[in-house]
Amino acid sequence: MEEEDAPVSGCHPMTHARFAAVALAVLLGVSALGAQEREKDEPRVKEPARTEKVDVQIRYRIRADRDERVRQFRGLEKHLAALGFEDSRKEDPDLDLDILDPNAERFTGTITSAKVLSLLDDPRVQQILFAPSGYMYPEDRSKGVPIRVVLRADMIPTVQQAFHFQVLQQLEKLGFREALGYDTQGYKQLKGTIPYKYLDRLVKDLRTEPAGWFFTDTPTDRLPRPFADRNPVRWVEVMPSAEPPAAFVPEVVPPTRAKMPPDLRAVLNDPAQKEIPLRVIVLFAEPIDNRLEELRNRLTSGFSPTVKRDENNNPIKGPDGLPSLTEGAALDGAAGNLASIRFDHPSDVERFAQFPDVLSIRLPRLASETVTPIPAPGKPAAASEVLKGSGVEAMLKLGYTGAGVKVLVIGTDFTGAEKLFGNGLPKNTQILDLTTELNPEILPSPADPNRAGLGTSAALAVALAAPDAELVLVRIDPGAIFQLFGIIRVVRKEATFSDALRSRLVDISNKTAELTKRKEVAITEYRLAFDDLADDEPTKARRVRAKAALDIVLAEQVALTQRIDRFNVFQKRVVSTLIGARVIVNTLEWESGYPLDALSQLSRTLDALAVPQPPRIAKRAGDPLAGPLPPIVWVQAASAAGATVWGGPFLDPNRDTAMEFAPPDQKLPPMNWSADMNFVGFQSPTGETVADLPAGAKVRFTIQWREPTDPNFPTVDRPSFPVVLRLFRQLDPKGEKIPSDEMAEEARSAGGPYPLLFTRTYVVFEQVLDFTVKDPGRYALIVAKGYEPEALLPGLKRNIEVHPRIVIETLSAKPGEGRAVFRSYITPEAGVGIPGDSSGAITIGVPVKGELFGGGTGLSLRGKPDLFGPDSIEVSGPGVRGTGIATGFVGGMAAGLVQAGAAGANPFKSAGFDPGKMAIMPEVWLKILKPAAKP
Repeated sequence: MEEEDAPVSGCHPMTHARFAAVALAVLLGVSALGAQEREKDEPRVKEPARTEKVDVQIRYRIRADRDERVRQFRGLEKHLAALGFEDSRKEDPDLDLDILDPNAERFTGTITSAKVLSLLDDPRVQQILFAPSGYMYPEDRSKGVPIRVVLRADMIPTVQQAFHFQVLQQLEKLGFREALGYDTQGYKQLKGTIPYKYLDRLVKDLRTEPAGWFFTDTPTDRLPRPFADRNPVRWVEVMPSAEPPAAFVPEVVPPTRAKMPPDLRAVLNDPAQKEIPLRVIVLFAEPIDNRLEELRNRLTSGFSPTVKRDENNNPIKGPDGLPSLTEGAALDGAAGNLASIRFDHPSDVERFAQFPDVLSIRLPRLASETVTPIPAPGKPAAASEVLKGSGVEAMLKLGYTGAGVKVLVIGTDFTGAEKLFGNGLPKNTQILDLTTELNPEILPSPADPNRAGLGTSAALAVALAAPDAELVLVRIDPGAIFQLFGIIRVVRKEATFSDALRSRLVDISNKTAELTKRKEVAITEYRLAFDDLADDEPTKARRVRAKAALDIVLAEQVALTQRIDRFNVFQKRVVSTLIGARVIVNTLEWESGYPLDALSQLSRTLDALAVPQPPRIAKRAGDPLAGPLPPIVWVQAASAAGATVWGGPFLDPNRDTAMEFAPPDQKLPPMNWSADMNFVGFQSPTGETVADLPAGAKVRFTIQWREPTDPNFPTVDRPSFPVVLRLFRQLDPKGEKIPSDEMAEEARSAGGPYPLLFTRTYVVFEQVLDFTVKDPGRYALIVAKGYEPEALLPGLKRNIEVHPRIVIETLSAKPGEGRAVFRSYITPEAGVGIPGDSSGAITIGVPVKGELFGGGTGLSLRGKPDLFGPDSIEVSGPGVRGTGIATGFVGGMAAGLVQAGAAGANPFKSAGFDPGKMAIMPEVWLKILKPAAKP
């Protein structure tokens, strides 16, 4: 039997970073096959059927003396004839000379596609290259031809992976362009395109290619092992012709915008947004709670102390043509390292980002609603059944109706609530619209039609369990998480002015000073104009202008007076409605934009609420801030994200820099050929998921992780995991024209990662990819590591473990409409969102399959949700469901428990509720509870 191509002696270790990682995997004994070797089921990749016949080139090897060569040559001819091979040279009179020519090693001809791979059954056949009969090759020989290269596959997995990469490097010397996301079949095949002019070279020994007249490009003694040991290629197939997708060109982020995620960059690039005031969230390297005055001074003084105003009080532009920040930059809120700043000139955002203490700047992340409409024909649970099953009915019979307990219900819209006062909601219900404090004119923001009435439904659920509670419906801006801090400060009697109200006060003061100067100028001009009563046209025109200017100033002065009155009334109302609250029901939660794993400032603030508060000392008689501080019960809705979330360890067992969404021993989902990809689908309101994303859908992929600070380089500039998000589209999912594993890159994250929180011991990073679907189809998310600079010394290289969490947000959908979800890998234990991950929050979930639980990927032992409530309740208006409804009902239960004297910030624990189960009044509690005293 003939031996295969003789091994080439000697090798040279490669220095390429990717191969170094592969070599390390070999040394560590890590499985390099990953998902491809997890099962031996039928192929997951669909391919179009081959043509009935194919053109084939056969390279064989017979090394023997003349007589033995003749015998083996005849044996090879017999093998080929038995398979139906038709030699294209059969009419060539010189064909018979090959039997004696020791250098002859090629057959060309045709064969049926069903038997083409049987050619390799003869050990004398070294490799073959075949294409559909009559294949139309490009006229331009430099154009690429799609091919599949199948390698020898008799090595252990880790060596096979290294071998695969070595072959790829050699093919790239011939202009080979590797395809994206294809099935490597356990690192046994390569797919891509190669210039037509180099196609025939693949029938040669690849170790000697490319080669010149006398020498190969790489000396044989410098080839790496195992590539050097044998001819690497077994067969090459020319694939069905298809126009290869254009190479994806990522966005180039200028250095001045390196701290800005894509959504903010898009706003700054939009000419229509140039003069529209912009509110952004600024994340600083250090907490700014004690530096608010310094920050306000920075905003009001601008960047250059030389910037001055002219005699008309107009700002003098700097050398860059931009106005100073003195013209309308205001602090709306702050907590921890977070500050919300409103810029009248969006161009100032880019300048503000250059301060060294700024980690990142982003648009406000909108809160997720946890109340959604019930799709037809679903119906909510009957209120009577919910009351009876939860034990609330027994509490109501004992008189515990929440009387005397003030309950705040936080939402983004309470449309229609006024009509329900006394008819579903208590008569003394109040509405406090905190969006008013964000408007310089002290007016509430318009209602968002996409969120209309969702907060009202949660308030009705509260009133069902606590019909006599004093309800305050608090509307906040969905992007203003900082308003929750203001609510807490007022409730705890720590403040009577929020940061936003302080800024509005500054706005009023500045406007008053401006109007005073303008009025003086206008009155002076008016007097001068009317001192001259001449009838000539210029003089008359001057009097008209002077009167008009004075009228404008007087009208603005009246408007300012009304604005001041609104401010005073609103500020007093904020204090009167919030102080005294015992239960806070929050139906909003955040999935991204702020640190997860209970590290956000809001989660830590709620942790502090669970600790008994010291009494306050009155500064004067009648001080509204004086008196004891009873505990605040914070009832929080758990995340309703469900299948939009994945979380777990960053696994890369094969060291190919791409994260695997599942461990090597986990079975692949039906649609996957690799654990590197998480396919995305679209879920309807009724829960059915289709494989294709619709055109026009706007989605955001956000990955967040926490990593320890590098003690040698304690900055945010060198993340150990410089994550890059990539989105691939399946070109032909059915495999009708090309194999179904052919992919095209549609989007890639540019810039980042963006630090959210920096401490001495750890850093929280986030990477973002915004994408609008142009072509409907099947998409898959890839999480890869970007460029990593080499460590200065081997001992400085860090190997750390991180547990990222990924969420998909459908920006184009209304609550209750369809949304993009993961299809391949979903992890319900990835955490309940912010601030439900706080130990100080009583987090409420619903007993529905697929709902999220746990404190987060970094808090796997924290049991969340704390309690479960009814997924839906029949209340006024259209049927709704979700954790927000459950939170409202359980919040009403909390009001009844507080009225009954249940102690602490968690009255459910005091009353003996079983944690992690449905919120049902314990029988023991009901037995010992005496009827409520009548008022």
